[in-house]
Formats: sequence, C-alpha cells, structure tokens
Amino acid sequence: MTETEAATPALSIDDIVWACTNLCELLEFENDALIHHDSRTVRELAENKAALARIYENAIAPLADEPQLAETLEPEQKEELTALGIRLKGLVEENARRLKAEIEATQMLMDAMVTAVKANATSAVSYGPAGQYGAAATGEQNSLAFNQTL
Repeated sequence: MTETEAATPALSIDDIVWACTNLCELLEFENDALIHHDSRTVRELAENKAALARIYENAIAPLADEPQLAETLEPEQKEELTALGIRLKGLVEENARRLKAEIEATQMLMDAMVTAVKANATSAVSYGPAGQYGAAATGEQNSLAFNQTL
C-alpha cells in the first residue's frame, strides 16, 4: 500500500447501501406508525433509527469529506447510490413533516385539557364558621394526571 492510498479514506459502497436501505425501511415503518398515531412503535424505533443514522453518517463520511471518491465508482454504483439518496431524502422529509404534525396535535390536545381543567372549580369539604363541616367552593384548581406518553 502506498502512502497516498493509506491517506485516502476507504469508501465502502456495501456499507453505504446497507445503512441507507435499512434506514429507508425503518423510516417507512415509522411513517406508517405516525399515520396511525402509534406512538409506542415510534418510541420503540427511536434507538434503532439513531443507530442507523450514525452508521449511515460514518459510511458516507469519506465521500462527504472527499467528493473526488465518487469518480472511483462504477456507473451502476453511482446510479444505485443516487436512487437510494433520493429515496432517503424523500422519506426523511416526510418523517419530519409527520413528526411535526404529531407534536403539534399532541400540544393542542394538552392545551385543551389544561384549559378544561382550569375552567373547573373544586368543591371541598371544610370547617365552617361554627366549627361544622360544610361544602364550599374554594376556587382551587383541579389537578389532572394523564398517565400515558403521547
């Protein structure tokens, strides 16, 4: 191996294709979960999504750092990478839109719940002036617990 070859980072087309393909498949699955408001599946996919994104980033880094490496690719490899890149870009954009919409919908729901709770006053049993129990509106706010991650 020459000194120039040692200094040039290796470009693994197989790693890029593997990472990109798997990331695309995961995004398709996540986008479908978002369509169906399946937040559990979205949460379960988050760790794998982050890991695949890191693998993809590491695989593509040599090409990003040294674009001239693309000149060493065969025409079929260039076509495959271009097609995968276009597919990935579209899925990432769709994923971002769906995630934003889900976050906004969740925020609207929480805002509506907070507004409804604030509108209700609590009746509490308390001691009256004569030392007897009596029910009186205290004007205190109700509390609300929603034991589910949205």
